[in-house]
This record gives sequence, structure tokens and C-alpha cells, in this order.
Amino acid sequence: MKLLLDGGNTRVKWSCWEAGVPGASGGVAHGGSDWADLPRRLDAALGSVTPEAVWVVEVLGHDFRCACRELCEVRGWPVPRFFSSDPALHGIYSDYLEPARLGLDRYAAMAGARALGHETAIIVDCGTAVTLDLLVPEGRHRGGLILPGLGLMRRSLGRAPGVAGMTEGKDDCHVAVCTADAVASGTLQGLAAAIAHLSRGLLKNMGADGVAPARLLTGGDARHLQPLLDDDWSVEPHLVFRGLAHVADRD
Repeated sequence: MKLLLDGGNTRVKWSCWEAGVPGASGGVAHGGSDWADLPRRLDAALGSVTPEAVWVVEVLGHDFRCACRELCEVRGWPVPRFFSSDPALHGIYSDYLEPARLGLDRYAAMAGARALGHETAIIVDCGTAVTLDLLVPEGRHRGGLILPGLGLMRRSLGRAPGVAGMTEGKDDCHVAVCTADAVASGTLQGLAAAIAHLSRGLLKNMGADGVAPARLLTGGDARHLQPLLDDDWSVEPHLVFRGLAHVADRD
């Protein structure tokens, strides 16, 4: 069994994978800067897990990597392996001007799409930030877009004097009659509309091969947004882990 860790902007998620199949999973929130207590908290969350290998994808930097190494050392686990932007590892070649600056979770999600058999895809990761990426054949990443995620939109609005404290309302209102419902519904529907519009723009950069791309949603808010999009959008909740597991299995 392999233990996979995903260090994101808000939470550290974990999943146990064996023979390409996800098993037990969970996550812990983090403060974004103080990693001293993270090994203890992860240790408590993971219980009796005993992996044969540990793989990590992260966007958090050096101190988080040190916390992962400490966790593995305390537990007597193998030294953790870290997902990198090297195309030799995952087969994704980005058109980014500085490919190393593309988020490693985005590389992993694209590797996950290819592991599912999708050579052409629009991948939308609905997390703290929402990322859209265009994947075309031969593992080429044409580029993408980034915008605030649902929680970030609502927290930002909550800082405005006229909205403070009124961001947790019903999110199914087309015409809201109170501020909390207006914020909850407006941000959800606005984000769904932005995804639909921006993905159409990405399609214009696909080239002329005529292959209809898979439209994949992943991340914490994916299931919340999917009902507001066309039926050809599917939710792949384990996409980042699937890409990480694919790399781990090849190692």
C-alpha cells in the first residue's frame, strides 16, 4: 500500500492506494505557515496506516517537505518521495514560460487525466483557487487560467463593511431577498458561469484535430458546482491522487 499526501493551500489531504484503487482517506487543515505541529496531527489522523512507500505532491514549499520527512522518520516509514515538475516523471510538457512555476498539483491532475485514458481534456480543480488547464495529445499542457475559489470569494466579500458576517446563506436563490443568500448564491452561480465561459475560451486553443475534450472537475467544491454546468462535465474527486499514484506505480 502506498500513502499519498497532497499539501494544498488550505488542507493536507491523504489517501491510501493499492493496485490503482483508492482506500482510506482524510485530511487536516493547516494555517499555512507553522508546520511544527503538523507531523503530530497527521500522525493522529493516520492511525495504524503502515505504507510501503510515501509520495507527496505539494504547493507549500520547503518547511512542509521537512514536516513530511519528520512524520516519516517518527513513524519509521520510508523516506517520502516528492512529485516534481520534471516531464520524465509524469509525461506532461507545459507551454508555460516557466514550467517549474506551474503548480505541482496541476501537473498531477493532468497525469491523472491521462491515467484515466483522456489525452485531450479541460481540467478544472475547484479548491481554494480554481485552476483551469487545457491538456492536448502527447501530454502537452497548452496553458490555463486561475481565479478565486468559492470560499475565497465569500471570505473576500465578508471583509466589505456592508457584507461582513453575512456570507453563509442559501446558495440556490436566483433572486435573493437577503444579503447572506445573495452572497452564497451569487458566488456559486457566478463561479459556475465563469468556468463555463472560460472553458469555451480554452477550447479555441485546442487546435484543429476535432477531438472533443473530456471535461473534468476535481477539488473540494467540484460536486457543488457540477449541477450548474452542462451534463458533459464529470467529477473525478481523486484526480490529483490518481496522477500521483500513477507516478508512484511507475517508480
